[in-house]
Amino acid sequence: MNPDRFNPNDDTIAKDASTIESAAGGPIDIAIVLGSGLSNALAAHADFTSITYDRLLGIPVAPLAGHAGAALIGTMHGKRVVAFAGRVHMYQGFSAAQVTVNVRLAHAAGAKTLIVTNAAGALNSAYRAGDLMLIDDHINLMGSNPLVGARLDNPFTDMMHAYDPGMRGIAKDIATSLGDERVREGVYAGLLGPSYETPAEARYLRGIGADAVGMSTVFETILARTLGMKVFGVSLITNVVGAPETTHAEVMHEANLAGPRLAAIIDGVIGRI
Repeated sequence: MNPDRFNPNDDTIAKDASTIESAAGGPIDIAIVLGSGLSNALAAHADFTSITYDRLLGIPVAPLAGHAGAALIGTMHGKRVVAFAGRVHMYQGFSAAQVTVNVRLAHAAGAKTLIVTNAAGALNSAYRAGDLMLIDDHINLMGSNPLVGARLDNPFTDMMHAYDPGMRGIAKDIATSLGDERVREGVYAGLLGPSYETPAEARYLRGIGADAVGMSTVFETILARTLGMKVFGVSLITNVVGAPETTHAEVMHEANLAGPRLAAIIDGVIGRI
């Protein structure tokens, strides 16, 4: 792996940002992070140019089923968009700083808004596989933070309104107009992984107020808010925690089924912001 991928400096990020801006025809307006099984979800809504991660010198890479490993560049509703099809995770051996290089890159390319998606397990007993949960808050149980050692003048980022309520409101309106009655609103708990939760852990997470649980998104949101970006987050509920054995294949299956509904909501939000 290129050494820059372990700790990309500002020059490397700037070069990658220039590559993305050149492909987009100008500065990026909106960045999207596509979670497990969602890499093809937006294909029906825009014509994308694909830049594989091996052409972006600062993006860390690690093979994982459901994560394509490319930046998709296109225009949606007159806005320049980059969609990161695939992300790395801390459980793969990456640091919190490496996990959030995509956000650094998006911001350097001009993005003021970040849309984050993930596949998550339901803790709330009212949820079912295939539901979409608009994230209204999160709980960081991942054991780290992307701001640790970041050498910022002010690392004390306010997280009271981490997920933009205005974009959530738009998403709820869009879901109603589409007749999608399986859109929820709740709290996402981020854990290190990669093992799924034990029954005791599931009871604990539900007891502290989490509606869904996953292994991503939290770090990206923290850094985006630190950089002044607005964040809209959606979890695609792929399984119910505590149900019969959960497998990655099951997660992928549900993500593929519900991906078009999630893409329709993202498309609608982009059209109205």
